[in-house]
Amino acid sequence: MKEMNAVVGYVSDSVARALASGKASSDPVEVRLEPGSDALHVRVNPKDVRAVIVGSSKKGETGIQVFLNDKAKVDTVSRNLAADFLKPIRDLSLLKLRPPINVIYVDPQWLDKLVEFNRTKFQ
Repeated sequence: MKEMNAVVGYVSDSVARALASGKASSDPVEVRLEPGSDALHVRVNPKDVRAVIVGSSKKGETGIQVFLNDKAKVDTVSRNLAADFLKPIRDLSLLKLRPPINVIYVDPQWLDKLVEFNRTKFQ
C-alpha cells in the first residue's frame, strides 16, 4: 500500500484512552472534526481502523488520527438545526433544472394523516 487514508479530529479523553490501549468497543468510532462541536463528525467502523495516533488533550477532548484500512468506508454526519441546513426553493422556475430538493412543504393540518398513511404503506 503506497497511500493510506486517515481521519483527523477529536474524541473524548476516555475514547482516546480506549483506542490507544487497543480496548476499543465494537461501536463505531465517532471523530468530531471541530473541537467542542458535534455539528460534523466522521463515523468509522472499528473493523476499518488500521491504527490510531493519539495527540494532546484539552478540555476533555483529545486530538486523534485514525488510520484506515484499504477500501475502508466512513460515514460523514452533519448535525444541526434543520433550519440551518434546509433552504426553501423560492424560484419555481428552477424546478425545470431539477435541483436537489432541500425542503418538503406539508400543510400542518395534513401532517398526521401523511405520517399515518406512510406507516400503513409499510406494514
